[in-house]
Amino acid sequence: MKKFLFLFVAVVFAVSSAFAQVNNSNVNQTGWLNTAGVTQVGWFNSSDVDQLGLWNGATVDQTGLANYSSIDQFLVGNSADVTQDGAFNGSYVDQVGFFNSAVVDQMGLGNMSGIMQMGMLNSAAVSQYGLFNMSNVLQYGFLNSAGVTQLGLANYSSVLQGNHANTASVLQWGAFNNSDVYQMGAHSSAMVSQFGMYNSASISQMYTYMATAEILQVGRANRASTMQRGGAFNSAYINQWGYRNLASTLQLGGRFNNAAITQLRAFNRANTTQLGGYSNNAMIHQNGYFNQASTFQRGGVDNEASIDQNGWANGARTVQIGGDHNDAKTTQMGARNWAFVEQIGESKGKVNVLQDGYRNFADVTQKFGSKDKATVKQFGDHQTAYVSQLWGTMNKAKVVQKDHGNTAIVDQIGGTMNSADVFQKGEHNFAFVGQFGGSGSDAAVEQRGDNNRGWVFQVDQEESLADILQEGDGNVAVIGQIDGARNSATIIQTGDDNTGLTYQFGDDNTSFLEQVGNSHFGLVIQDGNDNFAVTQQGNAGTIFVTP
Repeated sequence: MKKFLFLFVAVVFAVSSAFAQVNNSNVNQTGWLNTAGVTQVGWFNSSDVDQLGLWNGATVDQTGLANYSSIDQFLVGNSADVTQDGAFNGSYVDQVGFFNSAVVDQMGLGNMSGIMQMGMLNSAAVSQYGLFNMSNVLQYGFLNSAGVTQLGLANYSSVLQGNHANTASVLQWGAFNNSDVYQMGAHSSAMVSQFGMYNSASISQMYTYMATAEILQVGRANRASTMQRGGAFNSAYINQWGYRNLASTLQLGGRFNNAAITQLRAFNRANTTQLGGYSNNAMIHQNGYFNQASTFQRGGVDNEASIDQNGWANGARTVQIGGDHNDAKTTQMGARNWAFVEQIGESKGKVNVLQDGYRNFADVTQKFGSKDKATVKQFGDHQTAYVSQLWGTMNKAKVVQKDHGNTAIVDQIGGTMNSADVFQKGEHNFAFVGQFGGSGSDAAVEQRGDNNRGWVFQVDQEESLADILQEGDGNVAVIGQIDGARNSATIIQTGDDNTGLTYQFGDDNTSFLEQVGNSHFGLVIQDGNDNFAVTQQGNAGTIFVTP
């Protein structure tokens, strides 16, 4: 604002020398075939045209009070067209080079425009309507194009472009909006559209080739920023509607990277960062209030991360470092849900998190594995899920939680093609599945009721099966399968306060423990090979099955 006031005062003093006359015009031309036309209607308007070279052309049309225009053109074929209608408007055009073009159209009070172009075949067009709008355009190189349109009060636009064939378009409608566009490199495109008040947008693209950045903001006090440096064919899109939303994208290096942010309503925050890599894609969509989302991708190839939040005060974070062809998707509906996803050094890993409710929490980590898949779905409130897939290949984990206050933990460390499945419906249930090493084993825990506890441990198991079903309240079940192959263990509890324990050591063991009723205790231990046990409890009692 200080810069604006300084320039405004400078214009007033610039025209003060013309007060003795009504209007003032000064034209200086040196060279051949230069043309200048000046038309001024009103009082105390001032025009200064200086041209040196060949085939340069300048046209000035001013109507009103104390408008000021300055045009300086040097070398060949440059053209400038300035139209001002109103009072205390100021325009400055400086062009050095060949066949550059500048067009300025200002209507209102105290609008200021500055255009400076150096090079060849650059073009700039500025249109400002209203009060105290300011535009600065600086272009050097060749075939650069800038278009600025501002309507309203005290909007500010700055465009800086270098090298060649860059395009910048700025449209601001409202009051106190601010836009800064900075582009270096070649064949890049930047677009800013802002409607409302106190919105701010900044686009910086350096050393890029055919990069695209677009910002659209509608509302009040929204902030948006994109930064792309190096690489090729990168694209960034920010779309914000509402109040005090903040979005930021940063892409450094890489090729074919894409980042898109859409935010609706108020006080949402979003951030995407992609450093290096190749063909990475990050998408954030937020609809509501006080939502937070962050994606971070460093290196890697063809990774994709998406966050979709609908509601209020939801939080999500996705981190992908290295790896290739990873896919992470987070969807949140409701309020105060949190989801954390990390894929580090993973190859072709997939993560899908869905949260629908209130205060749910999910944490999924995939590290240094290949083709691992994790799915977490939470419905209700105060659900908690942890999934860790480390140093494995083609492992699968799925957690589904409904109702209230359930907790599920799945750890898959090493191993190949292991599968873990947890389903919880009720309140305050707890389930743990640990698969350590081995291959081709399946583990499942299903809990329907309240305050049930279930644990499954599969350590160095090959093609083994562990299954827990709890229907009732307060049941406890534990299955441990240690160092073996083709083992099968099942615990079914229908009732309340039952306890079932099964441990298998060896190969080809089978255990089936069913507890119907209340307050039963059952223990099965199989140590060796080819053991078979079937137990059923129908009334309160205790049973032990051991080798």
